[in-house]
Amino acid sequence: MINTEIDNRMSWIRNVDKLNENDSESYYCEYEIASECNIPGVLNYQNGMILSSFLTVNRDRNNLYHYILKIKYAGLKEPFINKKASQKGYYFKDGIVGELLAIFSLYFQCRFYLIASYFGELSSHNVKTKAEINFIYQQCSPHIHPPIFSNRNKNFAKGLGDFLDSIKSLDTKYHQQFILACYHYSRALKEIGIDSEMIFVRLVSSIEALSEFIKLNDKDDLFEGKKFEDIIKNDVLSNEENIELKKIFDVRKAGKKFIRFIEQYSMGFFKGGKYRAIHTKIKKSDLPKILKTIYDARSSYLHNGEPMYLSQPNRNSYKWRWDTDPSLGMIIDNRKMTTSKKLPYTYWFEELVRHCLLSFLKKSS
Repeated sequence: MINTEIDNRMSWIRNVDKLNENDSESYYCEYEIASECNIPGVLNYQNGMILSSFLTVNRDRNNLYHYILKIKYAGLKEPFINKKASQKGYYFKDGIVGELLAIFSLYFQCRFYLIASYFGELSSHNVKTKAEINFIYQQCSPHIHPPIFSNRNKNFAKGLGDFLDSIKSLDTKYHQQFILACYHYSRALKEIGIDSEMIFVRLVSSIEALSEFIKLNDKDDLFEGKKFEDIIKNDVLSNEENIELKKIFDVRKAGKKFIRFIEQYSMGFFKGGKYRAIHTKIKKSDLPKILKTIYDARSSYLHNGEPMYLSQPNRNSYKWRWDTDPSLGMIIDNRKMTTSKKLPYTYWFEELVRHCLLSFLKKSS
């Protein structure tokens, strides 16, 4: 049995293990969720511990399909407080249902919205209570980001259970960062049709959540393998000043790790072929350059408030498999936008990030 005081696995996994040990005091909660995608089938994970299936047949007024997610919880309904929790202990603010929706979003490559929660069992003695949840949703044209609106290869009964098993088999040291990567990825999808710049911000954060596990070589970082204390030796700075300087020193490697992570886990993403506009395609050899452009644009947006130079979508860009729009630059007001600063379409970067997250999971589980 794993010591619960130091068990930093995802909450849904710890819950499943507790149920397998003893489910005599278990109880169910049901959640109504929604998505633009039509997903048939029934997920029945671990003999009913996690169930998900259709709730409605037709789309609602927001053009969403509704589904039911039923979770079996272990133990008493009163919250458990671990008084020996560590500052480095596992934490995910949206709980088990939030973990699962972020994982579902990565697996199905679509958006899920939590609509309502249901508590209690419907019987002659009890009545279910429903807590509705406000959520932000903006309808948009599927042409902006076609992959997340596709119903292709989506089925609760096919593959999702195995996907959950692969996450369950991840080394504990990856759990916190992997669920954060899933969370930022799912949040990025929800920005589609709302804020294209935030899509890039969230997707970069998704990769950064895991890129801390990347080891740089001496070509990437001249100080790699050396301790900060051996590089900076002085008696002038206070302890607090040294800590602050060390944080700055570590942050300087974040951009390189971001690029190296995607290079390492993007194998199989780039494919050959003939294209109608070759200058709109991003080749594997262009990857380091375009990733640096994305990372620099994200940093300038967050730290300096600089706008991003975005590729402008049209209804045929994904159909023609364009990675960037065909323009070679533009002038907006008094600013000249050069081709080197132009970002790819959001769907190109989203599919690349998803490919890397799935590749990381496959190689690490």
